Parts: sequence; structure tokens; C-alpha cells
Amino acid sequence: MKSTWLLMLLGLVLLATPAYADLCDSVKDTTTTSETKKDVDFYEELFPDTEDRGHRMWNEVILQCNRQRDTKGNDVAKITASSGNNADKLILKQKDLEPKVIRGHYNFFGTVFTQLKYVYVLSKQGGVWTMIIPYRPIINDVVPNRVDFNKEHAGQLYDATQIESASTSAGKQVFVLKSSAKPIASTLCSTSTYFPGEADAYVSKRLHQRDPENKAISLGKIEYKYGKDDTYSDNDWGCRVDKNQELYWKPDPNVNQAVKVKPEDWILDNFVRTAESYWSIKDLFQLKLLMKERNESQFPKSTLNLLEDKDHLTIRFATKFLPYDFNQMYKSNLIQFNNFSTMTTDGTYWHEVGHAFGLDDEYGKVKDKKDGVEYKDNGCDNEQYANWSPKTYQMCDAGTSEKRTIYHYLAVSRYLTKQKECNADNDCGSGEYCNAGVDFKKNQCMAKKADDQTCDIAGGGHQCKSGYCKLSRCYTPNSVPMGDTCYLNDACKEGKCSSLDGTKGTCVCQADADCGKGKYCNAGIDATKNSCLALKSDNETCDIAGGDHQCKSGYCKLSRCYTPNSVPMGETCYLNDACKEGKCSSLDGTKGTCVCKADVDCGQGKWCDAGIDTKVNACRPKLNKGEKCGTAGSLGNDHKCKSGECSGFPKYECK
Repeated sequence: MKSTWLLMLLGLVLLATPAYADLCDSVKDTTTTSETKKDVDFYEELFPDTEDRGHRMWNEVILQCNRQRDTKGNDVAKITASSGNNADKLILKQKDLEPKVIRGHYNFFGTVFTQLKYVYVLSKQGGVWTMIIPYRPIINDVVPNRVDFNKEHAGQLYDATQIESASTSAGKQVFVLKSSAKPIASTLCSTSTYFPGEADAYVSKRLHQRDPENKAISLGKIEYKYGKDDTYSDNDWGCRVDKNQELYWKPDPNVNQAVKVKPEDWILDNFVRTAESYWSIKDLFQLKLLMKERNESQFPKSTLNLLEDKDHLTIRFATKFLPYDFNQMYKSNLIQFNNFSTMTTDGTYWHEVGHAFGLDDEYGKVKDKKDGVEYKDNGCDNEQYANWSPKTYQMCDAGTSEKRTIYHYLAVSRYLTKQKECNADNDCGSGEYCNAGVDFKKNQCMAKKADDQTCDIAGGGHQCKSGYCKLSRCYTPNSVPMGDTCYLNDACKEGKCSSLDGTKGTCVCQADADCGKGKYCNAGIDATKNSCLALKSDNETCDIAGGDHQCKSGYCKLSRCYTPNSVPMGETCYLNDACKEGKCSSLDGTKGTCVCKADVDCGQGKWCDAGIDTKVNACRPKLNKGEKCGTAGSLGNDHKCKSGECSGFPKYECK
């Protein structure tokens, strides 16, 4: 029932639109508008390298057609097709641009129902553009628990019987293939194994009469044709394996080593790998495919937060022969589901990912057959364009190895478009603000900015994640550690910014007052200075001159922190002044022990028990009447007694 409604809807759309309807009919007879020529001039200025530029006239055709089919194309062309430089053009020339989600639709038939969406995150760093396309991949088990590979990919994969040895290097398993190793194209898929009871399913049937899924075949070789068998010199065939089959992939054809892979993982990883490799251009443009619930950890959280769930382009990889150049697309609309075959070739992936750039690949209405060949006015096969080499363009001829930067230009020029128009911040999602205003760049929902990014000098706080903006810089108060980059004094957790507010500096201190409680400023001119440090305890080193402020006690002498009159008798000291009683046993500034040598070294009411063993050289309280004050033969004991008299022999008691 559902499919019936979809067919009815498709019929209404097609009835409402001429079969040849095309938004690009204005490009005829090798002519383009003067605005398009200016647009291409700016493209050549923005992408000056001629190696991947292609032909000027075919670039004009592509640009004019795609601008007309793009829902954002007219807005972009108002800027890029203008004469000379303007403020908006200069944006694209900047070396660094913050990430921005680009959303839009491209339209071939000219109706709302057939618009096809594109979504990607675009940014620029150090002059290199980065495009991130968000996908939601699904493996469709048309034939349950099976994965099909095309014959080329089956030539890169091996089963466990082809492994010579295994070892571990840097925590990873490395597998060495046998010198005579054969890929699964020659081993697992040399023959076909049928499901029980299905062995005769294709008997007396020619290949084009099989079901495209080869549902009768359980494992091994599968085949299909899209026309009469004798039309082709070689069969279309694939290699079917169990989804749990252990396989080994040889990444480098020149190195006899392999890595273990799972069939479904390899299909999806190869899609990412081959598309990124084809569309990326060193030092100019890098493509990244974000696969939801697969490789999200490879992307910054700030990028993931920019995307909504509906932004992800669903793609289904099915165990099914799909006709080349038919139904192998990422596209998302009410009629067309997004389908690939797990047997899709790398070249087709390149082309179909081009559609995710928002690029189309038909350039003109259908004309009558000429010499038995149906062609299009502005199609790649039209002989009037033969000298412009259209077949070297990916969106004209899927799988061509050439790269053409006109496609990259179309994608990056949309950075100038308004996205998610708004009037106030509450019109935007979480983590966004409304860049409200009157010029073309305004009234867009933008990602809130991180600390140190620029913000409007007046009222820019709402643009910042922290909610704080000062002198055109976002910041979080009291957040930047000592020694880290700052633009404002208020941003420093301790100390102050070393530069004038609004200019780049480092959080440092100039005086103790710049530091928090329990810290001092280690001010100076070398790289280790101007930082807040914890105040030092007694006996730790301090500056010999003016080091008092570095000590908890506030006292420093001879490069040692100390608290006056604090060290008990017998404990470590470096200074006489530190001893609570007695004096330090060593020279001031060197390590010793608090001791006494005479009563005068002790306080009132105490006497010095002088001597050489560990029990002496200590101040002791003077003795009361009757307490023992000496031993047989000892002399000079009177100073020990409060009364000042010791009885002497024989009792030696204080009087």
C-alpha cells in the first residue's frame, strides 16, 4: 500500500512537470551570462592552481546550471558574480573560518517534491578548507546475514587459509600472507553454494532473468545482467560471504601484510576511505565523512554539536545488483530512498558523494534521437562540447580519475549563505546565537564562540559560550591558568594578562597582590618568572634579598624562610633567631639543631644542661627544693636550683 501511494505521488509530480523540465535550459548553444563569467573569474582567483581547473567554458556551463538548480545559488551569485572585490568575497579569502553548517537543496525538475537536500559542515584553517558530510549508514540484509563484494574489491580480500603467520607490533596484530595467497575472488567465490532446496532456481534461466538479489544463492559467486546475455562480453558478478566471515585486507599492494576486517565494516570503511581520498586535494581541501554511530569519536564534540539528527543523510547498502548509473545515490526525498549496493564500485562512490556536495549531473533537456542516440542539449555527450573535455569531470562521467575544483568552489562558496534564519537567539537551537542584522551575512543562527574567539565589541556576550565578551573577545572570568594565553586581565585565574587588554598575552603576575591567598608573585624577567607560587614553609629557600614575601612567616634570612622563636630545643634550624630556646648549633644559614651552651642561652627560670651527649645541650626548668641537683663528684650545681643553692655531697638536693 505504501509503495502504491509513492507511485501515485511520483505520477502527480511528473504530470505536473514536463518530462524535459530543467532549470538549466538557459545554457544553450555554448553561451553563458556575463554574471556567470564573473563568477568563474572569482573561482579562478580563489583556486589559482590550473592543474585541476579543467576547461573554462565547461566550468561556466557547470557553474551556471548548478547556481540555477541550487536553492541557495541565487544568493551566492549576487556576491560572487559581482565585479571586483567586496566584503563578502573577502570572507572566502580568509585563511581561517569557523565551522558552519551548510544546508540547502538542489533541484532538477523544478518542483518542491523533487528537491534533493545537501548538508555539510564547512570550515577553513590555515588556508585549507574542510568539508564534513554527515551520514547515517545502514546495511540492508536483503539476503539475511550475507555481504556481497564486487569482483574488484573481492580481489583485495583474503580468507584465513591464506595467512602465513601472525604477530603483534605496537599493540596491533599483523598478519603475513602466504607468498602464493589468493583473494576470495578466486577461493570463496570460485563457485556458488545454494540455499537448501534452491539448487535448481536458475536452471534454464539466462543471467538477465535472475532476480537482482540472487536470493537462491547462499555463498560464493553471484551473477546478473541488465540486458540480453549476448550483449555483454563479460558477466557482472560479485562475491557473497557470510557477514561473520573473518577476512583480511591488504592495504598496500606492495607489502605482503594484511589486517583483519569484518565484511560489513570493510564495506562502510571503504566508502569513507575512497571518497575522502578522491575529493581531497593536498593543502587546499579535505573531505571528511562522518558516519553516525561509527566514527564520531574522530570528530570534535563542537562539530557534532552543530548538527541536528535530521542533518544526517541516510544511505542503505544492500545485497543487490543495482544498475550502473541508476539508483545508486545518497539522495534524500519523498520518492527516492538512498540506496547503494554493497557491490558499488569506488568510482561510483566518488560520483554519488559529489551529489552530497549539492552537485547535479544533467545539463540539458532531452532531444530527439540523432543517429539512433538520445542526447541532451547541454549533456556531457553533446558533440558541441567535445573540445571542452567534459568527460574529465566527475559529475559528467562517474569514475573519472581527474579532479575539477569548480565542484569544490560550488561547495565552499555556499559559506556565504544564510543558514537557519532568525531574529533573536531564542529562534536558534542550543549552543547557537542569532547573528541578527541587516547585511547578507546577518540573521543566521551561528554556533556560539569559544573563549578567545572574536565577538561584537558592543553587546557580544550572547555570541559566547561563556556569556562574556569584552573588547571583542569571548572569555570566561577567572579561568585561564598562569602561563596560558589570554586577551584580558579578567580571564586570568591568577595574575593579570601580560599584554594590553584586547591583545594577545599570557597570564602572569607583577606583584603579590595579583595572586590569591597563600601565594606570592615570583616576579622577574626570565621565562620562569612572573608566576604565582605557593608561599614557602620554614627552612625552604627564599631570595637572599627581599625574600620575606615568599615565606608563610614573612621572614627570610640568609636564603631561608623561618618563624622567629619557633623551633623547639633539639629540632632542626638554620638560624639562631628561629630557636625558641637556645641557639642553632651551626653557623647561621647552615643546617643545625637548637641547643644551649650556657644558662644565658635559655629563658628565665631555666638552666642549660650543657654537655656532649644527646641528652644534654638543652634548656631545662630550674629545680624545686628537695629535687636532686647533682651527682657524686659534680661541682657547680647551684644554677640548677630556683633557690640558687645545691646542698652538695652527699644528697645533692636543692635547698
